[in-house]
Amino acid sequence: MRSIRRGFKSFRRHPVGNLIVVLLLFVCLTFSLSMLVVRLAAESQVRSIKRSVGNYGEVRVSSEYILEVFERELEKGERQRNREARSMNEEEELADRAKFHLPEEIADAFSRQEHILTYDKVMNAGIIVLNAVNSELAPLAPYATDAELARQGIEGLNRQTLSNLFVFEGNTNGASASDFLNGSKRLVEGSFYTYRDHLEKKPVVLAEKNMAEENDLGIGDTVEAVVVRGSRNNRTMELEIIGIYETVLAERDSGSILDYNPAGNKLFAPLSVVQELNSMPGYVELGSYYFDDVDSTAALKEAFEQEFAEGNRYEFLTDFSDYEKISEPLEKVGKTSLIGLAGALGACALIILLAMAIIIGGRTRELGVLKAIGATGRQVILQYAAEVTCICLVSVILATGATVLISQGIGNWLLSSSTEQKVEEKETRAYTGNYLSDRKLYKEGGLYSPASEEEEAVNLNVIYQGDLLVYGILILLGISLLGMAVPVIWITRLRPARVLSME
Repeated sequence: MRSIRRGFKSFRRHPVGNLIVVLLLFVCLTFSLSMLVVRLAAESQVRSIKRSVGNYGEVRVSSEYILEVFERELEKGERQRNREARSMNEEEELADRAKFHLPEEIADAFSRQEHILTYDKVMNAGIIVLNAVNSELAPLAPYATDAELARQGIEGLNRQTLSNLFVFEGNTNGASASDFLNGSKRLVEGSFYTYRDHLEKKPVVLAEKNMAEENDLGIGDTVEAVVVRGSRNNRTMELEIIGIYETVLAERDSGSILDYNPAGNKLFAPLSVVQELNSMPGYVELGSYYFDDVDSTAALKEAFEQEFAEGNRYEFLTDFSDYEKISEPLEKVGKTSLIGLAGALGACALIILLAMAIIIGGRTRELGVLKAIGATGRQVILQYAAEVTCICLVSVILATGATVLISQGIGNWLLSSSTEQKVEEKETRAYTGNYLSDRKLYKEGGLYSPASEEEEAVNLNVIYQGDLLVYGILILLGISLLGMAVPVIWITRLRPARVLSME
């Protein structure tokens, strides 16, 4: 204890020299701890992002296959296409209409993969509703040609019925429809349809608030929907309105006459009902899947290619690119901060080694006297250990306080540098505007609009946790032990008689 007390007194007796060392260490330690805090924050946010982004995928007909079919059809003359259409039996006709749809059995089979947690099946269809008018689409009727309507793929539709056309979206549970999950729509009255409603093919529907008001419809009222190809069978289906929703975010216009929907005039119904309305039992537009973690993406893609892809007919798309867009800047910040941390800690090590060499070198006579009067090497080392610890402790305490003030700013600066580089790379890529290559993922809000170019801003939130204190103590111990290397070497080699004879 006496040696430790002498160390404390020695620290107080040399304020100027120690202050210089403390200031140098303070600067380097502040930078070190700031880099450390920024790295911990970046890693924590990346782990959090992994739980919510990058763990979604969907199976659907590939864009490549769709283009191939279009090219084959273009090679045929109109007369040949009409002749083939007239010669089709009912089964062949269904297969032709479903060529751009996914067999429901494939969607179900893929859901049994090891990493899949939950899944849904989705179908969209343009359906005529006899007792309702789509006020958003009605103004387009005078300008739409029959050829344009035919090009959109809705058979039997003409300008007279365009104002009665609505988009129906079907899935297995209304509450899990993407528009409700991502917040672009919310239920304001009534209730969602359930999975049991899907299984029982219950004829219920969710209507948009403005559409319901303009058509004087409410909860409990019915709408009469025409079954696709119903002109042959004169079939309709009555659907009860069980829920009213409102649109929070307007959907993007892609330039198609069917992508009208700025007010959300879309009807949601159980998948089995939409399949019947669209006369396509056993087919869906896509299978939608949430899996355990972004790290499972590669395994799921490999399993899909081996078991379900059927060459290039079907594709498995994920939001891994969204994960990369968000996590990449944070990962770059983490790597940069690690390099900065290593450099700053190296500077701290160099400072403490040089400082102790100067301090010990200037106190050679003091060391010789201590050993001459009987002080052991261990006692002298303890004395200088206490002094080194005081220097490092004061530096770490001051640096910790400064870190709280500046680390968020350093993190924002590093993130902005990374983001600017990313924006420059993005500006070199032109938007294709091709529906087939730029289709949205279902969870992003629909199937009729191309992917949005807007990206969510990435923010780095520096949160100070107990880890910072632990790492601060470890840095303190590491620097203190390193600083003791000089006294230990010097003291073990010191000969008191030789030192005193030089005076």
